[in-house]
Amino acid sequence: MKNSFIKIGLIIAIAFAFFSCGNSNDEAPVKKLNADSILKANENQLRLATLDSKPGVVGIINIPEMLTISKIDSAPMKDVSFKVAKAYSVLEEEMNSVGASMDGMPGMITYNNDTTNFKFECVLPIKKIPAKQPKHCKIVILEACPMLIYNFFGPYQQLYTAYNKIRDYNKSNGLEQNGPMREFYLTDPTVEKDPAKWQTRIMVPVNKTK
Repeated sequence: MKNSFIKIGLIIAIAFAFFSCGNSNDEAPVKKLNADSILKANENQLRLATLDSKPGVVGIINIPEMLTISKIDSAPMKDVSFKVAKAYSVLEEEMNSVGASMDGMPGMITYNNDTTNFKFECVLPIKKIPAKQPKHCKIVILEACPMLIYNFFGPYQQLYTAYNKIRDYNKSNGLEQNGPMREFYLTDPTVEKDPAKWQTRIMVPVNKTK
């Protein structure tokens, strides 16, 4: 998957130049690792694979905790593609070095719209906590929360169209984003050559406005 991670990193950065969904500057909530939370994350993570893959809005779903290996970084927009590709490469190396196994496709959490210092976190879902801690990344359990799920099919450069639809949907339904957005890139672009079939699962934490 290493070449896939690098290719994803090189392609998706273009989409962030058009980012319009709105993000929180807060870091994604994480849980302190312990035996109970790790077991719960492992069990709940299996349910994520059953989410509906129909295009567009799936609904607001209580997303369970997610066990990941992650790397946070930031960069001016012109350098994001390089930094993202590098982050995924480091994640794969670290995952292999600690004996962890992937449990899904790569994802990214975005924290701001600042083109001068765009902050992001690359994540790889993993099956269980490794016996050894990574040196350059972190083992993180992403918090459970209600999320608006949107499935986008198409090239990453057109993700901004999904962000616009999510923004309009939230406005029409009295919803507001209340935390960092997550994206998971469910299609391997080195296997599926047709960009129109690339699936991105967008997950936006939301709550009801007054």
